[in-house]
Amino acid sequence: MSEINWDSKAKEIFDKVISNLPQFHRSIAERLVKESAEEIAKNKNMASVEEKELVEAFFKEIPPAFKDMLKRLLTKLNIDYEKYGVS
Repeated sequence: MSEINWDSKAKEIFDKVISNLPQFHRSIAERLVKESAEEIAKNKNMASVEEKELVEAFFKEIPPAFKDMLKRLLTKLNIDYEKYGVS
C-alpha cells in the first residue's frame, strides 16, 4: 500500500503533541497514532492525513488515563477537538 501524505498543519500538530507526551510513552504513541491516522485517512479514501483524522487517531490510541492531558494539549494548541465528535 502506498505511503500517505500528511497535511502540513496536521504534521505540525502531531509533532507538538508527541513532544509534550511523557518521554516513556512518546515513541509508542508516535508509532500508534501515526499508523492509526494514516489508516483512518486511507479508509476515507483521502490523499493525506488532515487535522480531523489526526485528532480521531489521538483519541483512539491514547489510553484513557492520558485523555485529560491530551485535551489540555490540544486546547493549548487552539485545536477544537470537540468539533470532531471525540472526547
